[in-house]
Amino acid sequence: MSEHHTSDAQHLERLRQRIALEAEESEWLEDLLHRLAETEAQNKRLREALLKANGRKPNMSTKLRDALYE
Repeated sequence: MSEHHTSDAQHLERLRQRIALEAEESEWLEDLLHRLAETEAQNKRLREALLKANGRKPNMSTKLRDALYE
């Protein structure tokens, strides 16, 4: 993720050098990149939480399983 963030920041800097961006546009792009980085981090946390939750499925007790299969 951080390598994408660095790459995005570099692209933004090149854009600033090539094109005369107004202050509002530049701030908007910076904010957009920041929100994207936050969303990527949140997505990673949610994926990890989902994997943990799926790993903690309650197992049927042996007695209950035996009773169901009789």
